[in-house]
Amino acid sequence: MTRPEDSPAAKQGWLRRGWVQGILIALTILLATLAILFWSVVPLLNRWLPPALDYFVAPGSHLRISHLTRDYLEVESLNLTPAPGINIQIRDARLDYQIAGILQGEAERLSAASVNVVISADDADSSTVSPRSPATTETEVSLPQIAQLMSLPVNNINVDSFSLHTPDLSLNIHAELTPQLWWLRGDAHLPHIPEPVQLEAQLQRGDARADLLIMLSDRQTLLAQLWSGLQQKDGETQADLRLNSDLARLRQSLPVLNDQPVQIQSLTLSGRLSSPDDALWPQDLSGQVTAELTSATSTLADGMTLSPLSLSLSAQHSDKQSGWKTTLTTGAATLDMLLEDTRWVADLPSQQLTSDCNARLTECTASGQISTQLRGPTTSSVKITPSLNWLADGQSRIELPVEMTYQQPATADLPGWTASSQGTLTGTLSQDGLWQLTSTGLETSATFQPWQGWSIDRLQGTLFAGLSIQGDIGDDRSVTAAPLVINLAPFNVTAKDINLGFARSKAECDPGTISLASATDTLLGNCSLELALRDSQWGLWPVPDVQLSGPLAITYDDLRQRISASLGLTAANQEIRLRTRFEHDLQTSKGSLQWHLTDAHLDWQALGLLRMASLTSVQLLSGHLSGQGWIDWYAEGEEWTLTPDLMLRADGVSAIYDNTITLEDWNAMVALRRPAQGDYLLDAQVSGSKLDSGIPLTNILARSQTRIPADFSYFDLSVHEMHTDLLGGRVYTPLIRYDSRKEVNAFGVRLDHLQLSQIAAIEESAGVKATGLLDGMLPVVLTREGPMVPGGNLFARDPGGVIRYQGDSADALAQSDQSVGMAMKLLQNFEYDQLQSGVQYQPDGQLNLSLQFQGKNPDFFGGQATHLNVNLDYNLLDLLESLRISNEVIETIEQKYQ
Repeated sequence: MTRPEDSPAAKQGWLRRGWVQGILIALTILLATLAILFWSVVPLLNRWLPPALDYFVAPGSHLRISHLTRDYLEVESLNLTPAPGINIQIRDARLDYQIAGILQGEAERLSAASVNVVISADDADSSTVSPRSPATTETEVSLPQIAQLMSLPVNNINVDSFSLHTPDLSLNIHAELTPQLWWLRGDAHLPHIPEPVQLEAQLQRGDARADLLIMLSDRQTLLAQLWSGLQQKDGETQADLRLNSDLARLRQSLPVLNDQPVQIQSLTLSGRLSSPDDALWPQDLSGQVTAELTSATSTLADGMTLSPLSLSLSAQHSDKQSGWKTTLTTGAATLDMLLEDTRWVADLPSQQLTSDCNARLTECTASGQISTQLRGPTTSSVKITPSLNWLADGQSRIELPVEMTYQQPATADLPGWTASSQGTLTGTLSQDGLWQLTSTGLETSATFQPWQGWSIDRLQGTLFAGLSIQGDIGDDRSVTAAPLVINLAPFNVTAKDINLGFARSKAECDPGTISLASATDTLLGNCSLELALRDSQWGLWPVPDVQLSGPLAITYDDLRQRISASLGLTAANQEIRLRTRFEHDLQTSKGSLQWHLTDAHLDWQALGLLRMASLTSVQLLSGHLSGQGWIDWYAEGEEWTLTPDLMLRADGVSAIYDNTITLEDWNAMVALRRPAQGDYLLDAQVSGSKLDSGIPLTNILARSQTRIPADFSYFDLSVHEMHTDLLGGRVYTPLIRYDSRKEVNAFGVRLDHLQLSQIAAIEESAGVKATGLLDGMLPVVLTREGPMVPGGNLFARDPGGVIRYQGDSADALAQSDQSVGMAMKLLQNFEYDQLQSGVQYQPDGQLNLSLQFQGKNPDFFGGQATHLNVNLDYNLLDLLESLRISNEVIETIEQKYQ
């Protein structure tokens, strides 16, 4: 019997019910499994993701998910270190979404309590210096599409606190981003600004354009505002720009600007730029931009004021087939300066520089003119006409034609003069940053007005001939330079009877490597000077050729301000050679001069001064001149104190004066010193073998010391020793004192053993012969009118001698008068045992001799004892003039020293 449930129909129904039940059971198990997985995914993700981030992103990265539902995902914290020195921290972030939206790649909202980004300097990278890359101006640019950029996968993004910290910048802002508006606002800590400024930025998208607005303000005032209108169409972007800034207000918050000498008032930038979205800049960038900068009246330093200044810079580029054109224009300005109670004004007229560059900015040319005029006690002007050729991948070149003028009006101490210079400076810059400045020189001329009877030719010369200075633009610590040279052409200086001719002169400084930290020292620390005189004369006197040359150094830094030189002077056919060393400290006003004069031959022919023989009536036959010493000085206020220690000596000097006086083998030594800043002491010693003016003086010696006070108001002379052999005897002075403050000075002259035979031989034609010796003392009185002898006495030594006065003059006197005739007969053979003579001399040269004789003539009056008084009056000056040495004596001396 068949059961109903065993029928085929029943079996098919059961199969249908079992399949549905199986599906329901499978769905139940799947749903249970999904539920279990959903509730366990958060712990699994928190367990598996941090090691993955730490391994794949960077060590130290971390993630913690707090909730995950079908509607939102919450992240408690996320730490990322995507690169060394960069750390990102996100706290309390939430993503709201719908399952359907997620499947379509969209979310409803993304919010975060804080996002903190810290960028610090990487020690490893900072220690590596990258090599200089080749110069290039091309940059590939792909401009983002604003519509795509603002079409976010999240309809709304909100960050309560977004912080960015770098070594130079710090931001703390609130950010709201939607597909139509991006809005950022908060505080910004900018470099060198102690107080934070408020930052607000908006990017708003419209139907056909977008507007970007960025504003910086403090709590009260808008400091700067940048607006840009952006339009993108057919693969091209166009931007209208406008920047306004209140720099006067910004200076109050920015000490760096506030401390600048030029007080910037405002900066304005406006223009329009356009570029393809995928482009090569700068050739594909076109448009026109103008920037204008203004300043207020600025105090650059004490007593130095700059009037308001305006500056405008415009750049224009039409298309890639044309080039860039820029124009820099400055308004007129005035610089007012008060230097040492003297007002100077620098007039700065309106200036303009223009440049043309190719589309790629790889080659540019620029030209213009820069000029200024300085007015004050003097007037000067400078005009520079620059011409620039610049290559981005090669050597750039700039030429600077320069014109300068200078006018100095006449003063009580200096003549008026004008000067002008013109020339070209050339600068080059290579691709690797090496630069060079060269010039063939600035041709310079100066004209001086006549001054106090003096006039000077127009001076002409060359400044900086062969100039060459090199450096590295990447290393501004030092530069190298060839010698800096100043050449001066020959010129003449003349007066009424004076003509000084100067030969070519030169000053040269060889700085080598110039340290910018001590530029003055390196520029002037190794200089040399060459000056020379040509044939010149001073009145009737010839001026010897003089050449001055040697090193000169100037040290000028915070510790030392010093001038030092070691100059050599040669003159008179190089017979006179003087070596000097000079030092002066500008800070302490102390200095010294050392000098040494080598043996100079005293011979007019050797000195090249033959005319001096006729002008001076002195014929130098032999001799040498030498000397050495030093001078120290220092200044206190306007008073200078000198401390000399000098010595000058002449050896073996022989000469003839006016064919009337001869000197043979004379020596002299003069020393000037000043011990312990007291009085000046001038020590002198003169000695000579012979002086012959008709009455020979031999074995001559004089030693003296002269004391002179510091103010040179008087002098006190002391002759410690003076003697000479004269007429067979000796004349000397024990001591001579002369004080220039006294009206009268007196001293005595001692005469010993003068031989009457030589006295009588002075005038052989008189017919007087005598024997015997004379001693005596002559008091000499020096007055303002001249020397005088008020009363001196000469005495004959025992046992006396003989006087014989015979000849035509005696006979003529004997016949003139009876009493004179008796005296002449007595003196024909007078044997005296006593002789005394009184001597009186007046400043006008009048000499009176009162002679008293006591003796006898054995041939007259039976040899009775006789007293004889004779008065003689002479003009001693006329007598000395009548006494001349013979030509034979002169010829003998000349032959001796030939």
